[in-house]
Amino acid sequence: MSSTTIAAAFIALFFCALFAGCTSPTQAQIQPVGTTVTTPMPETTAPVVPSATTFEPVAPLPADQVIYLSLTKDRPTGKITLLCSGGPGMIAAQVIKLRVTLADGSVVEKQLTNDNGQISSDASIVIQGTLDGTDNGEVWVTSAGKVYKVIDQDLASTNPYS
Repeated sequence: MSSTTIAAAFIALFFCALFAGCTSPTQAQIQPVGTTVTTPMPETTAPVVPSATTFEPVAPLPADQVIYLSLTKDRPTGKITLLCSGGPGMIAAQVIKLRVTLADGSVVEKQLTNDNGQISSDASIVIQGTLDGTDNGEVWVTSAGKVYKVIDQDLASTNPYS
C-alpha cells in the first residue's frame, strides 16, 4: 500500500470519529438536568412554630413561562383563593402550590398538578383562612423542572377603612 492511501484512510477515520461525537467529554463530566416527580398532596393542617413562612425572596418566572396568578382573601368568610388565569407558561407548569400560614401559626398547603398533561388555565385553590387576623400566603410554581416562589403576601381579614 502506498503512504498516500494509508494517510487518506487515517484522515477519513479521524473525520468519522469527529462527526460521530467520539471526541466529546466523558459521561462523568456531563450532568443532566434533574426532574422532579410530584404527586398530588391532600390538604394538610399541622401546628407549627409561629412565623413558619419562608424567607426566600420572590422570583418572577421567565418571560416565556409567565402564569397569571391572583391571591385574594374574602373578608366576610375568610376564604383564601388562588386563581390561575392562564398565560404562556401554562404548558410548562408542572405544579402550582399554595401554602397559607394562618394567624394562629398553623400551616395549610394545597397544590395543582398536571396529572393529565397540563394544568387548566382557569384552575383555582381555595383554603379556609382565619376570620380575624392576618394570614400569609406563599405561592410556588414548578415550571420546566425549576421551582420559583412567585407570591409572598399578607392577607388581612379586617377592613382597613373601619
